[in-house]
Amino acid sequence: MKKINFNIKFNLKIGIFTTTSLFFLYLLYLSIPSLHDSGRVQKELHNKLIEEFGLNISLSSDIAYRILPQPHFHVKDSKIFLNKDKATNEIGEIKDIRIFINQRNLFKSENIEIKQIVLSKGNFFFNRQNLNFISKLFKNEFSKRKVYIKKSKLFFNDKNKSIIFIYTIENLNFFKNEKNNNQQFKTKGNIFNIPIKFSWEKNLNNKNIISNFKADKVDIEFINKSILLNGNYKYENILNILSNSFKTNYNISKNQIKLKSEKSLIINTPISYFGNIELIPFSFKIFADAEEIDLEYIFKNLFFINEIVSSNILLNDNINGLVKIKTSKLNKNRIFSVADININFEEGDLNFDNSYLENNKFAKITINNTKFESFEGSSNLTGEIKLNIFDHNQLYKLLPISKKKRFKRKFDKINFYFTLNLNSSKYSIDRINFLDNENQIIQSKNVDDFVEDNYETRFTYTNSVLLKNFMKKVLNTYLDDG
Repeated sequence: MKKINFNIKFNLKIGIFTTTSLFFLYLLYLSIPSLHDSGRVQKELHNKLIEEFGLNISLSSDIAYRILPQPHFHVKDSKIFLNKDKATNEIGEIKDIRIFINQRNLFKSENIEIKQIVLSKGNFFFNRQNLNFISKLFKNEFSKRKVYIKKSKLFFNDKNKSIIFIYTIENLNFFKNEKNNNQQFKTKGNIFNIPIKFSWEKNLNNKNIISNFKADKVDIEFINKSILLNGNYKYENILNILSNSFKTNYNISKNQIKLKSEKSLIINTPISYFGNIELIPFSFKIFADAEEIDLEYIFKNLFFINEIVSSNILLNDNINGLVKIKTSKLNKNRIFSVADININFEEGDLNFDNSYLENNKFAKITINNTKFESFEGSSNLTGEIKLNIFDHNQLYKLLPISKKKRFKRKFDKINFYFTLNLNSSKYSIDRINFLDNENQIIQSKNVDDFVEDNYETRFTYTNSVLLKNFMKKVLNTYLDDG
C-alpha cells in the first residue's frame, strides 16, 4: 500500500491578513449600535428596563455607545420614578448608567438584549408613602440579568421631608439565579457611620426566604427566616450581639407583630421574653425574664453602647418603645438580688429611667434622669441614683460606722448624681444629697466640699473596695456635720 503524504504550506501573510480582517469585521459588527438612531435607542432601552426589570428609568438624551470593556450604552443624568407607567413621583437621580448588551443580533435597535445594568453615583429618596416600591421589588420575580448599584446614597425621610437616616451604598446587586431557581439580593454599605452587609434570598420552589444582616463593628448579626407552611408563613430570627444569642418566633397580622422567645441566651444564661411591635405608628414593648444577670459583664462591654450612641442611630423621632428585663439573681453581687431594668426609647432618646436594684431587707436603688452625652466619638451617661434605705443597721454593717455617730443625724434616702464614661467604663460621683422621709434635702456643706475635693476620683464596677471606702468617708462626713 502506497503512503500518502499531505504537505500543507501555510502562508504567514495570508494568515495574518485573514485574522486581521476577521477582527476588523468583528469590531465593525460591535460598532453597529452606534449607527442606530439615538432617540429610538433611548426609547427601546427605556421600555426594556420597565418590562424586564420593573424600573421606570427616564434615560436622558446624553447616550453614548462604547465597545470596551464590553459593548454597552453609557447614559448620564437620568431619573427613576415610582410607577412603571407614569413619569411622576420621582424617587431617584442617577448620574451614571451603563447598560451592557448581548453581542447577538445587533443589526436592529429593537433586537438589543440587555445583559446587565450598572447604576452609579445615584441618590434615592424614600419615605413611608413610597416604600411600596421596595416591597413590590422583592415580591416580583427578579430578572435573570444582574442589576448593580454602586457609590450611591439612599435617603429615608419622614413626612416633613426631614432625613431619618442615610444609607451609603458601596455595592448592591440583585438578580434571579436560574441554576438554583432563587432570587438573590446583596448589599454592602454604611449606615449611621457603621459598616453593614445585608443579603436576602428567596427559594422560588418552596417560597422560603432567608435574610442576613451583619455589622461587625458593633458585633451584631441578624438572621431572619420566613418558612411557608400550609399556605401561611412562619417566622423566626436569630440575633447575635457580642456573645449573646436571641432566638425569636413571631407572627405578623395587619399592623402588629407579636413575638416570643423561650430559647435565648445572655452570656450562656437562659432568658425568655414576649412582646408586641406596632407598625403604624411604630412602637414596641418587650418584657423579658432572665435567670440571672451579670452586671460585671455589662460594665465590661459598655463600648457596645458607646458605638450605638456615637453613631446617632437612636436620633430618630420615630423610635418609641420599652424593653423591660427582670431577674431575681444578680451574679457576683452580694448586696442586691432583684433587678428590674428599663431600656426606654423616647423619640430619639435612650434612657434607663425607673430601673432598680433591690434587697427587700436592706435597700432599693432606683435610676432616674439618665441622659447620653456624646463628644468626639466618646459618650457619657449621666443620671441620678436614689438609694432608699429600709434598714439602717444593715447599712452600718456594710459601711462600719462607730455606734456613737450612727444616729447623730437622721436620713432616709441618699441621692447620687453620676457620670459614666462608656469608653473607659469608669464613673464619677458628681453630687450627693441626703434626704428625709418627705424627700426634703438635708443640707450638708461638709459633704458638698468632700465631693468637690474628690471630683477626680473614678470608680469601676469591679473595684468595690474603693467605692466602699469612699462611701464610708461620705457617711462619716455627713454625721460629723451635725
